[in-house]
Amino acid sequence: MNESVSAARAVLTRLGTFLDRFAGCFGRRAQREGASRYIQGLLNDSERKSMQPMDARLPAHDPASYQRLQHFITHSPWSTTKVWTRLRAELPVRKGLLLVDETSFPKHGDHSVAVARQYCGALGKIANCQVAVSTALLAAQQAWPTTMELYLPEDWAEDADRRARADIPRTLPFRPKWRIALTHIRQVRAAGLQIDGVLADPAYGNVTAFRTALDRMGLRYAVGVALRLTVQVTGARRRHTIGHVIRRLPPAAWRRITWARGTKGPLAARFAAVRGRPTPRGPECWLLAERPLTRRGARKAYLLNLPASASLLELVRLARGRWPIEQHYRELKDELGLDHFEGRSYNGWNHHAVIAALTCTFLQLERRRGTTPLPTFPEARNWVREIVATLYFVETPKLMKLALSFLRDPPAILRPRRAATRRARPVRRAVVERRTPTALTSFVRSRPQLAHHTAAVSWSARHVTTLPSQIC
Repeated sequence: MNESVSAARAVLTRLGTFLDRFAGCFGRRAQREGASRYIQGLLNDSERKSMQPMDARLPAHDPASYQRLQHFITHSPWSTTKVWTRLRAELPVRKGLLLVDETSFPKHGDHSVAVARQYCGALGKIANCQVAVSTALLAAQQAWPTTMELYLPEDWAEDADRRARADIPRTLPFRPKWRIALTHIRQVRAAGLQIDGVLADPAYGNVTAFRTALDRMGLRYAVGVALRLTVQVTGARRRHTIGHVIRRLPPAAWRRITWARGTKGPLAARFAAVRGRPTPRGPECWLLAERPLTRRGARKAYLLNLPASASLLELVRLARGRWPIEQHYRELKDELGLDHFEGRSYNGWNHHAVIAALTCTFLQLERRRGTTPLPTFPEARNWVREIVATLYFVETPKLMKLALSFLRDPPAILRPRRAATRRARPVRRAVVERRTPTALTSFVRSRPQLAHHTAAVSWSARHVTTLPSQIC
């Protein structure tokens, strides 16, 4: 019991220390308090991470607190650029693979900022949705968010009325996704992060200007490409589509390679690689072809600018190293509600995204403190959620009084038939845990240990990590 309380207190202290590093990004006290409350909302046990459900599970919530939280996200003029810059500076890893990708958010109406009919990866088809371009640094099988920006479709960029309703900055022009991605890559490099390679899907790999820019930056890349693109294989006289080149490869050119181990077993496929030029005047690079082990599944192709001496295994491991980005997006959406934002302003969406990325970074830091193998992201999230939910109970007098009454005098229907005290205790514990987080029992039973706790004086620790001096 004492160990659980000490561990919970240590987590809250680390959270306060981590958030203190971002205090300079919020110039006003109201902004700092809003950031603390919003992060606490993302970490609490509310199923929906939109503002109203989150605020309902925060201590001292009322209509005024909800309005303050909404103002902080939607209208408050704090800069997301400062937070992203500070977040990249605080990453504990300084080198790794940079994953470039986009994630989509299906929408039913047409009032959400930047919503349009476009390809929705979440649904696998053209649908009404928002799309965000992002990058993440992959190191030791952990993805660290580095950038995220809402993509503004051309129709939105040219519509002055819609821009005004969504508070889109006048200086923000239309930019294709690959240009946004290049801007993000430059921002990551400016932060002093060493990029061992850039990985992207065909939406970016098909763009010659994107690959050329990476070559000029001196960055290695492995990008997916469509089979319809043409390439001139080294030694050939004519150019052919990549699909045609793959079909003409001899059986001896294919090798079965296992590149990783997933939850259902090893991840393997057959691969073959040839040298060629995607553009007539461009540099020579590798064309990596992939086909599944069975007849089911589509063939894939990648372009890599690794040297000619690179082995096939090295090519495969780099090209297939992009798979953690999908898990990264799923964790941001499922655990931190990245896709739960219901606001309609451009700044509001970006505010929500950067706070979610900041919270994700803290949880990744907590994972690094675990044993080997690393605990999963949901495991770290559940541990912190239980602590934050316990604080909600502790700081809400009505709920705390209810929990203590259950401990002292469980309802008659739930009491054991036998009068033995030793057998009654597990039932009482079960009653409390049914209504409250499992850690609440430990907090309630440890009242003497918590009675003399003094909270940190920092703005974040005062708001998020304060344990009350008396739990009564």
